[in-house]
Amino acid sequence: MDETTNTTRLRFYGGKGVTFVPLLLSLCILFWIALHNGDIPVYWAAFLFPLILCLFLAKDKNQYCEAIVRGIVDPVGGMLIISILLAGICGVIISASGLVEALAQLVISIDLVGNKFVAATFLISCLVGFTTGTSVGTIFIAGPILYPVGYLVGGTPALLVGAIISGGAFGDDLAPISETIIACSSTQKVNLGILFRSRFKYVMPATLVSLVLYLFLGSASGQDVANEALATNPASFLFLLIPIVIIVSCLLQRHLVESLGYGILTGLLIGAITGIIPVNQIISIPEPFAAGGILVDGINDAIPTVVVVMFMFAHIEILNEGGGTEIILNLAEKFVKGPRSCEAVIAIVTMLLNLVTGLNAAAIMGTSPIAYQLGEKHHVSGYRRSNIMICSGATFNYLAPYMVPVVSGCMISSTYAPVENATVVTVMEAVGAQFYPWAMLVLIIFAIVTGYGRTFLPDGGVTDTAQ
Repeated sequence: MDETTNTTRLRFYGGKGVTFVPLLLSLCILFWIALHNGDIPVYWAAFLFPLILCLFLAKDKNQYCEAIVRGIVDPVGGMLIISILLAGICGVIISASGLVEALAQLVISIDLVGNKFVAATFLISCLVGFTTGTSVGTIFIAGPILYPVGYLVGGTPALLVGAIISGGAFGDDLAPISETIIACSSTQKVNLGILFRSRFKYVMPATLVSLVLYLFLGSASGQDVANEALATNPASFLFLLIPIVIIVSCLLQRHLVESLGYGILTGLLIGAITGIIPVNQIISIPEPFAAGGILVDGINDAIPTVVVVMFMFAHIEILNEGGGTEIILNLAEKFVKGPRSCEAVIAIVTMLLNLVTGLNAAAIMGTSPIAYQLGEKHHVSGYRRSNIMICSGATFNYLAPYMVPVVSGCMISSTYAPVENATVVTVMEAVGAQFYPWAMLVLIIFAIVTGYGRTFLPDGGVTDTAQ
């Protein structure tokens, strides 16, 4: 969030603690919705109604309303919104290309079906996540291809969604261009390259456990519907260039929005040359006062998630300007007695801030000052502090049912369903099927309790990578 907003403090009747009330009310409604398998539009009300209701708790109601507006127009949220919109268009292009059906027929021919395809989906998503450094970007790049193909070849729907989200979490956890790693490197004053290498001792065990679970759980064979998937046009495979162009652009450290734009242009160009997507299908007016076409359909598909992101950022701004983040950090500092409790506090604060902000990078940036101060005081290595925060960020950011990656993954299952009346994955099913975040949660607890990977100052960055 913009640091300039932190100078403005919202005041509530009842004291600083009331700043948590809007978000807590939303969380209660969200859990109720999740338990009843509500659709994404219901989430809009869950975020918006508490903001309206709590207006009466603010002493300066004009300032409260301005905070909501500042949150909605936050630059980070704006980047995420435009990325989701562009990714939605990419997904519609891929869906219209026939690529899904062509890939389904291909994987059937090599017997990569059922749980074997789910495991392959996890590995491919890990690769996409590693090259893009963003979990949500991974979901929207890989999901429109891998989910419908996996569905057609017998992959368990919930496990497919879980594998895609887990792959995105892997990328956010390890990619050198990930905002989380960059944030830790800068705030803890450690070398990014050495921090990247130190990540493997934490990431690899969680990855291997996840891969084994995806490989052996769920359906072992394809469904009958897979035989109906016909590759009517071999030129459909050319549309694989869309994710390739996006990934290469991200590897060249181009902006995600720019990379997605290149992907859209690539898809439209291929579609026009091959005739699979005629130019008149890009934007169309099928009848007076109606709108259609690839671009319009892609935007419409993305709007439900965009609205969730907007309201989420409004809540984040209310929390920050009301001093909620300060309360969490000041309370946590009182429980530190030594290196182990120092690490535990860093992990807990990161997870709590993740739960209340919904953003991994924001949670790490919020935890970083106290992590640095406590770590230096108790001689915990900057690399260890960074690893604790990054690993902690890879847990509830994907396990809380209202988080953007979870909602986005479930949206993939409904938007890109390959057949009519296909199974739609609920948020609770997706949470249970994300093996990487669960494995990372177990690993971070194990690392703190046993001291696995723990290093102390001074280490010059050498000791941490040697263990």
